[in-house]
Amino acid sequence: MARTILTDDQYNAAVKAAAGVLHSARADVGTVTITDTVAATIAAVGLLAPPFTPDPDTCTAMFADPEGDWWQCADDPDHDPSDGHDSGEWGWSDGDPGADTIARRTV
Repeated sequence: MARTILTDDQYNAAVKAAAGVLHSARADVGTVTITDTVAATIAAVGLLAPPFTPDPDTCTAMFADPEGDWWQCADDPDHDPSDGHDSGEWGWSDGDPGADTIARRTV
């Protein structure tokens, strides 16, 4: 897939614009609905929201699903990455062709 990851500023601008349109239309939606909508919309056109800061208590490798949600590997921080990664919902390998991944790193 190799989608482009937006910067924090780009993503925040998209969320602010979406919130402005929805609120001016008197849509009664909360922040979670707005951010979920923006993430799914930008993912549909090849863009991703910036990933969250990974929890250093587990492997910090991450995977973006088709809807643009980021998942962190739930394995031990020192597991062998050649065994792949598993979030409990998704499994992936570092550099998996066709997947949007971030390899394990120090946070």
